[in-house]
Amino acid sequence: MAFGETLTSLRKAKGLSQEQLAETLNIARQTISKWELNQSTPDMNYIAQLSEFFNVSTDYLIKGEHKEENSVLKTETLPSGNIIQTGNTSSDKVAYKWCFLLGVISITISFGGIIAFGICSVLHPWGVMIDDMYFEGLAGFLLGTKSLLFFAILVITLLAGISLAAYGIIKQIKRTEGRK
Repeated sequence: MAFGETLTSLRKAKGLSQEQLAETLNIARQTISKWELNQSTPDMNYIAQLSEFFNVSTDYLIKGEHKEENSVLKTETLPSGNIIQTGNTSSDKVAYKWCFLLGVISITISFGGIIAFGICSVLHPWGVMIDDMYFEGLAGFLLGTKSLLFFAILVITLLAGISLAAYGIIKQIKRTEGRK
């Protein structure tokens, strides 16, 4: 969103005319009009005043986007139906890192368990006959030791860990791209 659109949206949300906003800033109404039409831009002094007056960050005012900081993201719905977010979350960043970390831990533990089953099936081979079908190797070991359910839980945990780690990575990438 361009500066002019953001300013127009904020001004209308407060129910102000261009004239009223101009009086607040002690400038001409035409100056507000030029800013809203993107024909000119205010200097930093007015950006700071507008930011404070509308209670939004200067990033939001200038770029129409929100700067990530170590505060909680606040969402405010304006009477015009527009949504303004001020502040930000570092809690999202922490949550995505935890997703990734928990995913890696799940992957490590479950993969280790699966490898252990594979090694055990080689060191202690089993052969199992079920309904005229003979199973040997890993399948024979799992069926013979009645550990197929535990093995299935390890596989599900591995897949969940991969999903969790991928989610954390993807969200972190999207969050980083959103700041550009």
